[in-house]
Amino acid sequence: MQLDAILEVVIGLVFVWLVISVATLEIQNRISIILNWRADLLEKTMHDMLKDPELVKKLYNHPLIQQLTPRDKNNKLKRPDYIPNPIFASVAFEVIMNAGKDGDTIPVSMMSIEGMRESAKKLAETNPPLARTFQHMIPNLEKDVENFEQTITGYRLNMEDWFHNVMGQASTIYKQRAQIIAFFVGLGITLFLNIDTINIAQKLWQEPTIRAVLVAQAQTQATEPDLPSTDHLAKVQSLAFPIGWTTTVIENQSCSLIDTEDYQLVIRSAGQCRLLTGFPALNNGWGLLVKLCGFLLTALAAAQGAPFWFDILRKLVGIRPQSESQSNKPV
Repeated sequence: MQLDAILEVVIGLVFVWLVISVATLEIQNRISIILNWRADLLEKTMHDMLKDPELVKKLYNHPLIQQLTPRDKNNKLKRPDYIPNPIFASVAFEVIMNAGKDGDTIPVSMMSIEGMRESAKKLAETNPPLARTFQHMIPNLEKDVENFEQTITGYRLNMEDWFHNVMGQASTIYKQRAQIIAFFVGLGITLFLNIDTINIAQKLWQEPTIRAVLVAQAQTQATEPDLPSTDHLAKVQSLAFPIGWTTTVIENQSCSLIDTEDYQLVIRSAGQCRLLTGFPALNNGWGLLVKLCGFLLTALAAAQGAPFWFDILRKLVGIRPQSESQSNKPV
């Protein structure tokens, strides 16, 4: 019986963490779109690869890239936040092969091997760092070519691999930064809604009814193919769950926006001075430490991401019937 209760508490916690992670992800995505984080990362990666702002400008102005570029409210082109590997390979190959040339850009398919060799020499003069990298993309350029189209196809595939590998590293850096940002976004949600993991665990352990209802919701969600929406947070709150701040009006109504009375935190809300219940007294060091740890645990859980907790929830719900059947077997 104790093992079943522990498992139910864990399922309830994971479900709450999943909902918080979904809310964190939605807020983080909105911030990312507003601040153009992905577009900034892609542009920075282009600069690191091409080593020349003018080449980056030509790449972004290419018709194939502009077809991928969204428009803002004023119908102006924005920077893309994603470029498929094949399109990058074709465009970058063409832009690099025309680097240092005057006049219109010549498509690679219309170039000859002699023209490509001449372009490679000019690139070595104007952009030596890129030329050294590009030599690995177009090996054996000085040798005679029997099948021109097959050779160009091989070069484009090399460009695709180059872009794929570089963007893989950039994506890793982005995910690391996103996890840090998710922690602070999750911490903000945690503080705003008073989502204390330690307090939630205690409530789940002490209240079998609430635990059972929350576990039932978790089981329903585990059978769904998609991640939950933030509407689940309202459902959790509707269970009289220990989420959200509660206040009581105090006699002394001469307080500032945030104040204290008898070491208790007081806030001004709706023109009244209200005692913030559920928050330890400021002279209770141990209580404050436990509260802080509860907040940090919730923020750390939010930083792990919704897919992580969704996968764990499904696994926990999957083993729960087995534990129940085993506990009901006669000894």
